[in-house]
Amino acid sequence: MKTAQGHHFYQFYKGREDFFRLAIPFLRLGLAHGEACLWIVSRAVGITEAIHAFSRECDLGPFLDRGQLAILPAEKWYLDRGQFSERKVLQKTETFIGDKMRLGFNSICGVGDAGWLEVEDWLKFQNYEEKVHGLIRDFGKITAVCAYPIQRCSLTQTKDVLTHHDGVFQHKL
Repeated sequence: MKTAQGHHFYQFYKGREDFFRLAIPFLRLGLAHGEACLWIVSRAVGITEAIHAFSRECDLGPFLDRGQLAILPAEKWYLDRGQFSERKVLQKTETFIGDKMRLGFNSICGVGDAGWLEVEDWLKFQNYEEKVHGLIRDFGKITAVCAYPIQRCSLTQTKDVLTHHDGVFQHKL
């Protein structure tokens, strides 16, 4: 089964292990199909813990060595000097896509963890989600899952998430 390219999904998670059960099989599937994979992990989940959990599932070395897999801290990806910058994140996204295409990867899958997101950045981030949704649709060779910690989302925020995504990610592996 191949990932659904050109789609932008959401998923809520309850804790670290729940997040890993979502992200790792999805990324393994992308790796198995030769996709470039990006995993953005928040400090709340723990990047060291994420790498360790993924390493228990497969040998990450070859994927990291050939540039097929990148695992990055969410705070470094989304924040610039502690502030969310939609423009800079979109630039990073476009650069990542270009770099991976130049390396010969034809498609990309990614999981982004919103565990870093603070209330004051919520509206700016949802505006970003709308723009990245358009980028994914227009490019068509990307499948992304945005993971939100459910315990930190209000009812209004949950509705916002539903608005800016194609649907809930449901993996049938």
